[in-house]
Amino acid sequence: MSNLAMIKSSLRRVKDSVIRERLLMVQAAYKEPLRNVGKSFGCTHGKVDYWKKRYDKYGLKGLYTKTRSGRPAKITEEQAKEIRKIVRNHDVKRGWRTSHIRNVIYEKAGVKYSVRQVIRISQSWGLSKIKPRPRYAFSKKEDRADFIKKTVGT
Repeated sequence: MSNLAMIKSSLRRVKDSVIRERLLMVQAAYKEPLRNVGKSFGCTHGKVDYWKKRYDKYGLKGLYTKTRSGRPAKITEEQAKEIRKIVRNHDVKRGWRTSHIRNVIYEKAGVKYSVRQVIRISQSWGLSKIKPRPRYAFSKKEDRADFIKKTVGT
């Protein structure tokens, strides 16, 4: 079975849109120059050549994105679950400051993360980084409504 016939049969089976696009790119690379394929798919000819070589070497499995291990976490999964539970059971109206979450992580796990890393961790836990806006305590409701009406159009 030729490569083009194998690609056509694979196109019928594959549901993932990214893999389908890569398959179509490889299919076109067998028929026309790599630069033309790159222009039609909106990428460089080097990227087309990369996917074509991966397909030739590994077949359909070569078109899937390789997983990367990355740096290992400094805290264990059990510690992360415990800290996440503490953070989520906190009073929702008050919210959390990043520095407070950072201190809880340090107290429970003994690891000191940077503020930016704590933001990343808290976002992975499903927390948002929205900062509540202060509201003037003595303002009247009518004044606030008038202000909102005036600023909506701008």
